Amino acid sequence: MNSIIVPTLCLALLPGLFTDALGQGVQPVNSKNTRYQLEREVVTRWGKFNPKWYFILFHNKYRKGPDRRNMLQLAPTMALLNQNRVKAQAQEEAISQVYEQEMFKFADRSLNKGYHLLYKKKIDELNTALLGMNAEAVQAGVQADYILAIHAERDRINADIEIILDAYLDDAKKGEQLRVYIGELTALRNDFRRLISLFKTSQDLTD
Repeated sequence: MNSIIVPTLCLALLPGLFTDALGQGVQPVNSKNTRYQLEREVVTRWGKFNPKWYFILFHNKYRKGPDRRNMLQLAPTMALLNQNRVKAQAQEEAISQVYEQEMFKFADRSLNKGYHLLYKKKIDELNTALLGMNAEAVQAGVQADYILAIHAERDRINADIEIILDAYLDDAKKGEQLRVYIGELTALRNDFRRLISLFKTSQDLTD
């Protein structure tokens, strides 16, 4: 008896179960206006404003306005672009500051302040002395080859000085090298004096 009742109850409940399942399932949208409204809420279309009279009367500004879906979707992108723009401006300002600092350093190193304050006067005096000794050397009978060799060495030292002055170096490093060249010019002047003195002595002995 029980075996007959259970199947009978199941069969009786089946229509109700199917009815509930269908009621809770996805229902197709039959209204065109409802479908257009749903489509306007996603990226499919914007222009289907039906019934048209309703939107003209009550939402005409909304109908003629921009596509607000795109505005909402582009908001994160616009925020990211704005953030990138701010970062780019900050980087550009940082680069400009570095460039200005480097240009200032370059200008500062190109001024050669240490050279003009400490070394130029001494270098000019040594060059003037070497040039002024030419007449004395000729009178002492110093051969022209010796005089030319002295001044070739002087020209070489002065060329090296110009290279140092044009170099992108700190004044301290330039000063170290300039002191070396001043020592070389001083030694060259002393050698020229000894050479002149030697020839004078030789000339006196000959006389």
